[in-house]
Amino acid sequence: MKQENDEIIESWREFMDVRIPLSVELGSTQMKIRDILELDESSIIRLTRSTGEGVDVRADGQRLVSGEIIVIEDRAGVRVNEIIKNKN
Repeated sequence: MKQENDEIIESWREFMDVRIPLSVELGSTQMKIRDILELDESSIIRLTRSTGEGVDVRADGQRLVSGEIIVIEDRAGVRVNEIIKNKN
């Protein structure tokens, strides 16, 4: 398995420094336009996930890892709990 992983990494060697935008998805929902227009600073938007379910890290809409929000000093980050395997 390690040799196979090393070969995959080596085949991507020339792309290793390419920057890819990542997004962290806490949850999602759908809202009516009417409700969106009524949002103010104290509004709460309910999400599809509960607080213990964690977050997904995505690149180009594809889920790469799942994890949990952590705070280090005054910064937020994501601790990776699971790497999502390619389903192809």
